[in-house]
Amino acid sequence: MAADDAAIAADRHDRAAYAALVVTALSFGGTWVAASVAVDELPPFTIAAVRFGLAGLLLWAVARAAGVRLAPVTRRDLPLIAGLGLTAIAGYNFFFLTGLTLAPATDGSLIVPGISPVLTALLAAPILGEQLRRTTVGGLFLAIAGLVLVVNPQGGTSPSRLLGDLCFLTGAVLWAGYNVLSRIGGTRFNSLSATLYGIVAGTIVLVPLALLEGGPSRLLQTDGAGWLGIGYLALVGSVVGFVLLQFGIRRIGASRAAAFTLLVPVVGVSTSAWLLAEPVGPLTALGGAVILAGLWLVERGGAR
Repeated sequence: MAADDAAIAADRHDRAAYAALVVTALSFGGTWVAASVAVDELPPFTIAAVRFGLAGLLLWAVARAAGVRLAPVTRRDLPLIAGLGLTAIAGYNFFFLTGLTLAPATDGSLIVPGISPVLTALLAAPILGEQLRRTTVGGLFLAIAGLVLVVNPQGGTSPSRLLGDLCFLTGAVLWAGYNVLSRIGGTRFNSLSATLYGIVAGTIVLVPLALLEGGPSRLLQTDGAGWLGIGYLALVGSVVGFVLLQFGIRRIGASRAAAFTLLVPVVGVSTSAWLLAEPVGPLTALGGAVILAGLWLVERGGAR
């Protein structure tokens, strides 16, 4: 009976974790539509500064409400925290939002979540000493082939779209760097502390840049759609997604949770095509499928 009760409890935990991770994928996938709405009215540094200023306050409130103690910070931790803020918060969001002004959101929703795990595996090998398996290497090359199909540089793609896709690819590189730094930070901080400290560092960089591009006056002029987009990015795309992701990882482990990364490009493309009426051409669809197949191999192979 005790074994049966334990099995039932474990199954319930799995179901709760799966539900949380599906909502996480929906949350992250929806950021492409929300950001596209926001960049129609506001410049990128302003959007990012307000987004992460709000997200930082909300995450701090979550930590207080949950009784989570933030890890102490020493002087030797400052370069790591600065790296977290410059990669995922300031740098990535500039290229992510700038790319949306030049290329369709469907491109970005395939390139960034599809390529960043591939680049993470490549960076983790020399920096963290992780050995790549053959399955992972095969997935890397397959995902890169899918990227070429999505970008389609020889297919008459406009220079503006190519530049936007290059911004997305640069964002994926920065996000991969953040993933590697997060693994290093995981030896010093708990996950919430590392995320919050990175947000604070990135926001410190973003605020002066937002002021230089006239952020306060632009915020006063924007209508409800711009604020709705920022609100989604801050609350759902940053806080809800992070909290549920950590919940899922605690319940079923990081390796099993990583498989849900496959849902993010699917959600991003489908919502962009539906809500933004962006056409999805055959090469984009084929490239997306190839990227997903490569990402599946990367996640399946993992690293030793």
